[in-house]
Order: sequence, then C-alpha cells, then structure tokens
Amino acid sequence: MYRFIFKCKKMIGANGIIFLSLLLVLFGCQKKEDDSTLVNKNEENSTTIDDNEELIVSVFDKEGKSSVVEINAEKNVENELINNEEVWLHATLSGNKQYLAYTSAKGEGPWEIYLLDRNNKKTYQVTNDTLGQLIPRFGDKEGNTIYSEIIGATFPVSKIAKVDVQKKNSIVFDTEQPDRSVEMYDISKDKIIGVFVSDKENTARRQAANEDGGPIGQIIYSIYEMNLDGSDMNFVKNIKAVDIDSIALGPNGSSIILGGKSINKDEGSGIYQLSLTDKTLTTILTDQMIKNSKNPILSEIGHRRLAVLSKNERFIYFSGIPKNAEDVNFDGIISKIQCIYKYDIENKEITKVYEYKKPAFFTDLTVTY
Repeated sequence: MYRFIFKCKKMIGANGIIFLSLLLVLFGCQKKEDDSTLVNKNEENSTTIDDNEELIVSVFDKEGKSSVVEINAEKNVENELINNEEVWLHATLSGNKQYLAYTSAKGEGPWEIYLLDRNNKKTYQVTNDTLGQLIPRFGDKEGNTIYSEIIGATFPVSKIAKVDVQKKNSIVFDTEQPDRSVEMYDISKDKIIGVFVSDKENTARRQAANEDGGPIGQIIYSIYEMNLDGSDMNFVKNIKAVDIDSIALGPNGSSIILGGKSINKDEGSGIYQLSLTDKTLTTILTDQMIKNSKNPILSEIGHRRLAVLSKNERFIYFSGIPKNAEDVNFDGIISKIQCIYKYDIENKEITKVYEYKKPAFFTDLTVTY
C-alpha cells in the first residue's frame, strides 16, 4: 500500500479503482510553514464535551483542493475545519472534541501530523522527521497521544507508530516482522485493531495483474489487536479479499466495521461488521444489495469504502456514489463524486446525510462519540 509519489498535485488520470491505490502518498507541494511549537494543553480550557457523535470527513474536490469537514448528522450541522490544502488529507477529532489531528505535506517534505486547537484556532506541527506520517488517530481523550501509519527507508513496509505530542518522539510497533504490513487500523480507549498483509504477497499479486492485464486477485488480510503500547499482539481473524481499505472500531470496542472489495465470495464493494468476541463476520451492505433494492438513491458503495458505526449501533455512516453520477475530472483523476449516507441496520433504509459544496470524493471518514 502507498507506493506512489504525489507531487505538485499532478497524477496520471485513472479510473476509480486506480485512484484508490494512489490515495496516500508521501510528498507534497505546499509552502513549508516553520511552526513546530506545540500547544500546552489545559483541560480547563478544553471544548465542552457533548453526547453527539461528530463525523470528520476528509474531502478532495474538483479544483484539486482538500478540506476537512465536521458533520453533526443528528443536528444536520456542518463546520469546515481545514480548507485549501493541496494534498490529500486524513483527519480525526479528539475525544474531548478540542483537537483535530490531520496529516498534510508541505514543501518537498513528507506527510507530517498537524494539530488544530479549536479553542485558539491555531495549528501546530507535531512531527518533523524523514518518515511519512499517514492516517492519524488519537490514543487518548485529551489528545496527548497520536498514532499514525508510517513507511520509509528504515521500515520499508507500513507500520503503526505512537507519537507523544508534547515530547515529539515516536515508537514504532511490530518492527520484528519485516514482511507484515499494516493496511488500515483504528484505536479505542484500550486497544489497537489493525488489518495486515504480507508485503511480498501483496506486491506479487499486483505485479502479476500488471503483467497479464487482468484484475488483481484476492489475498489474505489478517486482523490483529494489541495493547496501546504495541504489546500483546493477538490474531483475530483471516479474511480473503481484493481490498480491505477501511476499519473502524464501534463505540463499545467489541466489534469493528470493515469496508472492502470482493470479501470472501462477494463481488464488488461491501461493508461488514466483525465481532471481536465470537469472530463472526456479518454482511451489512453490498453493491449487490443496493442494486437489488427498490428505487436506490445511490449506485454503489464505490471507492474508497469508508464506513463507521453510530453511537447507538443502529446506523452505518458510509461514503457512496449517487445514482446516475457521471465521471468527473478531479485535477487529473477521473472518478465519480461521493456523498455520505446513513444505513439503518434495522429498517434496511438508506438516506443521504452529506454532500460537499463542490464535486468531491472522500479520502477519510472518522467518528468521535
């Protein structure tokens, strides 16, 4: 995963499948900001905690600009937190809802982690090293710890790192396994859950597809969970799929939501729930189910398969392609627009929750309860 360079916003035009492979890359072109000072957190000044769930959507629009939008689906309120970035973003909101962590690349350097303090409206650079920092996730409610996915010369495959915001140092996990690459991961209050593959097998199947011009075949994706310090890494389940590119822990930490392509014997994209207690994988929604429904409001789940579970565990929020959507040129990337939808697990109903103000697709979706 993440084997491509994205410089000066220029990419080779591709269809929806190909642009997913280019989703996260390790260099950018924005002007480098010389600001590495970190905020000294004071819980007395933190944002008031409420019971609402906040969706954080990372957006890439038709003009080649990226934004991060906070959505309160219950109150139908949106708030644009970051805008006009020139590289693809990933972002998440802290448990106390004061801090936004996101990854961006400026100048000729790699992706780094940035922290937006919503109280003083200031942004601070957290990391400053040679390893690309991707997919930030908070490790605690107050925002003192941020996890990330890294890849670089020291670790040629993707690994999970733990970053201390104040000390600005990091610890990389699972370094004794040079072939085990993390594809996606998520954090709860007491555990890390990740999807891993063999880098050699993953590279071989993609090379085979390139050589014979055929589709990419399935591979074994292994789910592991571990402690927040990277210890006690335990196997959960193997899943055969073409892609698993979204994973999100539920509110109580007992299950995860997965988004992927051709999982087991299913065709196309799908969203699934995996119980961490009995290891049962339950199908929630697939492209085929959408196709067979009466008067669907979307054509397919599409790429990338982003999905999270609501606080009451009744709804799945996910990215999807609207019905009859046409191809759009996103600054050299040919794809269809995406919207955020809500799927009622009990009533099997889908409603549209959010559409960006410009034609856009989404690069990340997280939820803070």
